[in-house]
Amino acid sequence: MAYWNGTRWLDDKSSARASTPARIMSSRERRTRHVLGALTEGAMLSLIVVALISGTTMAGRGKGAGNQAFANAGCTVDGSTVTGTGLPTDQVLNFMVTDGSGTDGWVLGWTDTGSWSEPVPARSGPTTYEFASKTWGPNGSKYTVFASCQAG
Repeated sequence: MAYWNGTRWLDDKSSARASTPARIMSSRERRTRHVLGALTEGAMLSLIVVALISGTTMAGRGKGAGNQAFANAGCTVDGSTVTGTGLPTDQVLNFMVTDGSGTDGWVLGWTDTGSWSEPVPARSGPTTYEFASKTWGPNGSKYTVFASCQAG
């Protein structure tokens, strides 16, 4: 079978290898290749570290009731009204109420001011109120808490 060695046709691959002289790299080329390989490896390791850190940071968010509220958000209960401040303005808000009978929630909507006041039913014991993100997971059991307060 004929084989093209880049300059002429040869009868087989073995004769092509034998007739093509091996190229010898200079020490400068070896050093350059080594440095480029080391830089590539370092870049890949950096990406892996960033991915791992991001993954663990994101995994800690949005586990449902009991999440730590956002640092600049606040929540107060005044009689039958719960008010949240410092809430995000770029996503839908949900409102969760947890008491002795479990957790119930409903969609509030959007706020362009970062504040929301929500009327609540009368309490029959200790109650936790949460301004939260959209829900996901089994039966909407997971969400991110933006602000949380308790009464009763």
